[in-house]
Parts: sequence; structure tokens; C-alpha cells
Amino acid sequence: MNLPRNRFALLSALWFAGGIYALLRPAETAPPPFPHFDKAAHLALFFAQIWLLTKAFKTGKLPIPYRSLMVFALCFALFSECAQAWFTVTRTGSLGDVLADLTGAVLALFAARAADRMD
Repeated sequence: MNLPRNRFALLSALWFAGGIYALLRPAETAPPPFPHFDKAAHLALFFAQIWLLTKAFKTGKLPIPYRSLMVFALCFALFSECAQAWFTVTRTGSLGDVLADLTGAVLALFAARAADRMD
């Protein structure tokens, strides 16, 4: 799968780099603004990542590779949770976070498909 070269692909790469950076930073010790805030953050992180990728393909006039993007999301979710569990002291891996990640990805793909059908 080749990514198109446009501003959305660049934004997606920057978003991905920011997500990796956030993963490696120590966890905040302040109480969250609301219960399960981390799940909402995971959902939003993956929604934005996949949405930007779908926009990159659509803007590049290429078909959106829904299945490949879902596989990417699954691999990234599993990798990020394992990395948190194995390589950080202040974070833990969580199946709930993986589910929140994948929910964000699925919502972004549904939104992209709905937008594609409206065109």
C-alpha cells in the first residue's frame, strides 16, 4: 500500500509521530477530568489517525483501503499497548485501550465510507 503524497498524508505522519511521542512520555499523575478519560483519548487518537489517512487517499484520488487501514490500526494498537507495558515505568498496557483504539478506527472508517457515498 503506497501512501499518496499530499497534505493529509503529511498531517497523518505528524499525528503518528505525536502519538508515539505521547506514548513514550511519562503518564500524568493528575486525576483525569472525568472517569475513563484515557479511553476517550485513545478513541480520539485513533479516529484522527485513520480519518487523516482516509482523507489522504481520497484527496489523492485513490480508493480508500478500508481493510488495510483496519489492519494498520490493529497492529498499531497492539504495538502501542505492548510498548507501554514493556518499555515504560509509568504506563500499563490494557485490552480496554486496544478496544478504544479500534473503536476510534472503525468510527473513522464508517465516517469515511459515509462521506464517500455522499459524493
